[in-house]
Amino acid sequence: MMARERNLMFDVLKGLGIISVIFSHVYRGGKDPVAVFIRELAMWCVPMFFMVQGYFMYSPSYKTWFKSTWKKIKKSYIPYLIWAVFYGGFYYYTVGKTFTLMDVILGKTALHLYFMFYYIVFAVFFPLLYFLPKIWRKYILIFMILSNLYVTFMLEICKTYHIHWISWPYPMPPKWWGFIAIGMLLGEYPRIKEYITQHARAFAYGSLAVAAIGLAEPYLNHTLGYLFNKVALFPMSLGVTLFLAIYYSTAKPLGEKFLAYVGERSFGIYLMHFLFVDYLRLTLIPGDRTLVALIILFICLAVLEMQDRAKLLLRGSA
Repeated sequence: MMARERNLMFDVLKGLGIISVIFSHVYRGGKDPVAVFIRELAMWCVPMFFMVQGYFMYSPSYKTWFKSTWKKIKKSYIPYLIWAVFYGGFYYYTVGKTFTLMDVILGKTALHLYFMFYYIVFAVFFPLLYFLPKIWRKYILIFMILSNLYVTFMLEICKTYHIHWISWPYPMPPKWWGFIAIGMLLGEYPRIKEYITQHARAFAYGSLAVAAIGLAEPYLNHTLGYLFNKVALFPMSLGVTLFLAIYYSTAKPLGEKFLAYVGERSFGIYLMHFLFVDYLRLTLIPGDRTLVALIILFICLAVLEMQDRAKLLLRGSA
């Protein structure tokens, strides 16, 4: 199996994903129809990030698992831990919120940091599946998808009908690992991608229909606002992701270069953006949430651009 080269489409997906994250946080808590719709639609992005992670999970260096694992921890998780401590101190200073070491590790010092705990757990342990025979791995990945559907379905039932299912105050990997599995299957079976490419128009229309079903279901079933605890997340996120992947694989799609630029910086934007959300949306510009989201995006891009230029200057002077 050959390692897959990254292409612009994946950076575009990440760019659109991080923009969706910013909008969902700026619009959180709003009861008006626009705010509700934006939050519902923006939920496509977290499953997309996991699917992309799964697609690139395989590497020819998987036999040197310890070395590659340490690289992932050093590149992603250690910067996250620094930011998690910073957020803990920030909220302790501003609102008196205390935090523990486990809060830092599990991503509980700020609303959005939960993602990184799952990301690093999947990055560290799921490459071990490539030590198994291919047929075993395929069945394990299918089990992960089905169990993910079951968990989200049970969470939706519990929240809708107030039924006690299970008390589990800790992270729940089965809530997300189905999306990793989807990405891993797509990466391992390139014929799926080839078939989609050959029938791109039909899949584009079909993906829009699937996304519409997933987006409409919470309105019809009165499960709005359950965040990621609902089965409709699967059709909605899969449909949106597939449609965007098809569209941004065509010639000269709208905003490709800018969105790819944003996508290349999505990790840095993800870590820092929440510092500005509440102050801008509640205090400085409380009346225009779209403007707030755009300001936050460009603040983050400007900070990261200055950081990149400073690194180049330091290297040049060394």
